[in-house]
Amino acid sequence: MAKSLQRDDKRLLQFRKLTEVSRALTYAVSLEEVLRLTVERAAELLETDKAVLMLTNEQGLLSVRAAFGLSKEATERFREPLDETLIHRLQGLLGANPECFLGVPLVVGGQVTGILAVSLLQPVSSNEEQEWLLSALADQAAVALEKTRLDETAEFRERLIGIVSHDLRGPISAILLGSTALLRREELSERDSKTVVRIQSAAERANRMIRDLLDYTQARLGGGIRVESRPMDLHAVVRQVVEEMAMARPERRIEVYQEGDVHGNWDVDRLAQVVGNLISNALHYSPEGTPVRVATVGDAREATLTIHNLGPPIPAQQQSKIFEPMQRASADMNPENRSVGLGLYIVRHLVKAHGGTIEVKSLENEGTTFTVRLPRQAPPLS
Repeated sequence: MAKSLQRDDKRLLQFRKLTEVSRALTYAVSLEEVLRLTVERAAELLETDKAVLMLTNEQGLLSVRAAFGLSKEATERFREPLDETLIHRLQGLLGANPECFLGVPLVVGGQVTGILAVSLLQPVSSNEEQEWLLSALADQAAVALEKTRLDETAEFRERLIGIVSHDLRGPISAILLGSTALLRREELSERDSKTVVRIQSAAERANRMIRDLLDYTQARLGGGIRVESRPMDLHAVVRQVVEEMAMARPERRIEVYQEGDVHGNWDVDRLAQVVGNLISNALHYSPEGTPVRVATVGDAREATLTIHNLGPPIPAQQQSKIFEPMQRASADMNPENRSVGLGLYIVRHLVKAHGGTIEVKSLENEGTTFTVRLPRQAPPLS
């Protein structure tokens, strides 16, 4: 009876430790941390002094990525194929006889991606409890390793986007300056002028894409887009943006309604970007011949910006996704209007940086309305 209670107490302690391991692996932020935690906790759970974690490389060879109780010299040389003779070689690496060796695979998506092995101080027990513990730990480690791999791959991709986008600004700016200078020449023929205008238009579109990509990487990796607030009049910013967009799209009608006091402490340039992105979106998704209505209204607490268009409704299941990166309300293959799909994502982050909110309402026969609410005082810079 006493032995049974002791066994139950030991099993309960093991379960607690396994739960702690799961929590630690969940919060691990790097591949190295997951690897280190796995071998350390394997040694602790199995009460052993030697543990090793191996992962397969691109050539299909196993190499030691983390070890406990083994010298660096011994593990550095270990490069072995995943075959039927591997167990014998692992026993040699760990200095374990067959009765004291225990190894389990790490499996991701049905594929063996590594092996977690230990050298036990006592022969493997017949109740398979030790193997179950190691297998449970290996399963948790496999999930954590795949998560960190995906996280690091995504972060690398996003940092690369930011670097490339930043470096592209110089050449694009040179193209814009050059095309502007060419358009001032009186000797240009009509055909040449049209060609330069197309070059300038393409460069401006590329410049907008680059700005969106830089804002995207800042929002994703830089802890949010920073704003520099100062006193401003939202009415005036909206009128300026509308005038600029009306010149660029003379065939479309943009109606403006303004009421109340909308002075506040905000970032002028960033709110102009919000207004411009939302108007551009409204023009893009509404039919020719229909107006886009822009309204700014102020009360004692906040300023409200609404932008309405009479385009087809956004499907209900899509409305919760349009503020995510690379999402669009509808498929659009027109190369003249194509973007990187970040406009509304950036708008949401800019509004959030001002302490505000944005929502969308889209119904059949009523059109689509984006509503931005801004508190009078933006949050302080962190």
